[in-house]
Amino acid sequence: MSPATHHFYDFGDFRLDLAERVLIRGGKHIPVTPKVYETLLVLIENAGRIIEKNELMQKIWCDRFVEESNLTFNIKMLRKALGDDAAHPRYVETVPRRGYRFIHEVKRIEAAAEEDAETRRRGNAETKIRLSTDSPSPNFPISRSPRLPVSTSRNGVVVALADWRHETNRDGAAEQISPATAPGESIEQAAGLESIPAKLTGESKFAPKYRLPLAAFALAALLVGAGVLGYYFSAGKSAGADGKKSIAVLPVKPINAANRDEIYEVGIADSLIHRLCSMKGFVVRPLSATRKYADIEQDALTAGREQRADYVLASNYQLAGGKIRLTTQLFNVASGQIEDTYKSEKEATNVFAMQDEIAVEVGNLLQKRFAIAPSETTIKRGTTNEEAYRLYLQGMYLVEKMGFANAKRSIELFDEALRLDPNYAQAWAGKARAHCYFSHVGGNSPDAQYTQAKPALERAFALDPNLPEAHAVLGVIKIDYDWDFAAGEKQFLRAIEIAPTCEIAHRWYANRLAAQGRSEEAIARIKTAIDLNPNYVFNQILYGRALYFARRYDEAVIQLQRAGEMDSAHPGVYYNLWRSYYMKGDYPRAYESFIKFQQLIGTNDETLRSYETSYMKSGWQEVLLRHLEIRKANAVSDSDAYEIAALSAILGQREQSFRYLHDAVKNRSAAIPAMVSDPALDSLRDDSRFSELVKRTGLK
Repeated sequence: MSPATHHFYDFGDFRLDLAERVLIRGGKHIPVTPKVYETLLVLIENAGRIIEKNELMQKIWCDRFVEESNLTFNIKMLRKALGDDAAHPRYVETVPRRGYRFIHEVKRIEAAAEEDAETRRRGNAETKIRLSTDSPSPNFPISRSPRLPVSTSRNGVVVALADWRHETNRDGAAEQISPATAPGESIEQAAGLESIPAKLTGESKFAPKYRLPLAAFALAALLVGAGVLGYYFSAGKSAGADGKKSIAVLPVKPINAANRDEIYEVGIADSLIHRLCSMKGFVVRPLSATRKYADIEQDALTAGREQRADYVLASNYQLAGGKIRLTTQLFNVASGQIEDTYKSEKEATNVFAMQDEIAVEVGNLLQKRFAIAPSETTIKRGTTNEEAYRLYLQGMYLVEKMGFANAKRSIELFDEALRLDPNYAQAWAGKARAHCYFSHVGGNSPDAQYTQAKPALERAFALDPNLPEAHAVLGVIKIDYDWDFAAGEKQFLRAIEIAPTCEIAHRWYANRLAAQGRSEEAIARIKTAIDLNPNYVFNQILYGRALYFARRYDEAVIQLQRAGEMDSAHPGVYYNLWRSYYMKGDYPRAYESFIKFQQLIGTNDETLRSYETSYMKSGWQEVLLRHLEIRKANAVSDSDAYEIAALSAILGQREQSFRYLHDAVKNRSAAIPAMVSDPALDSLRDDSRFSELVKRTGLK
């Protein structure tokens, strides 16, 4: 009988052990979560081939509903584990608008299990822990999911390694969050753990053979714990100057992953957010900020640190016998403790009534917990049609996600929701928002989109005159299409008056203040939007853009670089970076950022080579001249006219710049409000024709 074989993948300095499901470098294990391991495995098994995002998500999460941000986060963590650089990758290459490709040479190694046993023992200085078993997946040779133990002290300090979560309750006693145990089954058995050291299970004695590994483990735990706490305090809390506590409400997670339903997961979270927003003692992260944490394996404390929140509300639910059982835990992000656990059981036949009852019940408990005055504010969902609500949630997700295809599809989803419920005010506001955004990304002409957005908003206001989202969208229309800044500003301020935590109102208002040259006000507003949604990279980009409009180019570069660290694949980072570098006279970096932007928007190889040739031959100015000619030849939308005018201006082609500016004004390009303060047009401001154009818009 042939001996059993042990399979590895070797690449660079790394080895992927398929039997143990670990990543090894120099004989040492590199800690990665199960999903990061599976992401790496899929990429390696398809080395050299582009793996489309949808295909990669299907292989990793199978049929479970997850957002693309989960994949992006996995890739980010994988690169961190490999010491890889997204801008200059050695292992994982981003293919803009498509997916990812593993680009390093990979060798598959097979060794007899007996021969490899000693190697494995040498690579495991710490206590050996068997791995828990996840749902089987045909895509991977091994379906076991690695989970490492944790160390916790009696004073409530918690250290989590990988994705095994072990918290303490308010009394300091150990409380295991996952996995759930069957009747009569211990946590160790449920997790598939073998030989857990006695000290970790609460026993007073443990075998001598564990003492050395435990000592090493405890030291590592202390170091990691210090790092975690240091990160939290260095990042800074988001509690306001008035002492309010910030809280992030995560999507509710099903105990049975096979029965996922967005109306429960996102719907209950949405209801809780609306309820908590009415409580004066909290700054509540919006759904757009926390929705990306829908992955079942998402760690609550990690989400809380990313959101810079003081507290996290994490829940799971189970449907049985026509009822829903919900368990909600309040995490203190600084201490890592679970401060409270709330359990409730409701009838699930009327989904909306159930969501509202849960929101009120949990809200009341939190009010009591934090001694906050009670609020009688009711939750306004706007519809009693469950399917319309599902379609609305999907449409809002896509319009927040951005992109031409997402904007187009979101309009279709809002229209479907409105066919089911024509009196759905939020869906009318969402439809108006989607039409405005579709115009911004080149969908038909502004006339075609804004003339559909306006009547949609009229319907929204007729149904609910105090809908903050509707006022914010009307602010966009008044400024970007009607060119009436005073009226638009009034609408933004009204939205913020109704809902001070309406993040989109602060964001959109800030962007338009920057374009008007009101830089300090713009920066203050975008900082408020960041406080409300700190992990949303577009807010960080708009902060950099506001600094660019303020002519504070050095600061703009630093801020945009920070945004790039959050999301190195966002084109907006590099578009604004190359403009900022250009204005400060750093042409080599301007060129580098320009090329990165072109790569991310999917510019073809032939065009990229022409830019490279132009740069090598005559320098950066020649690249911009080449780019200008390409933009003129391929112009298809009104926003192109403004972009061509701006490029012509910075290249000194005044007459051509004015011709295209006239076209942009004539066709009511959504970019026109930016001409008031855009640094790219500074060379035109001493010309009376420019003053006349600005006067025609009535913006200043």
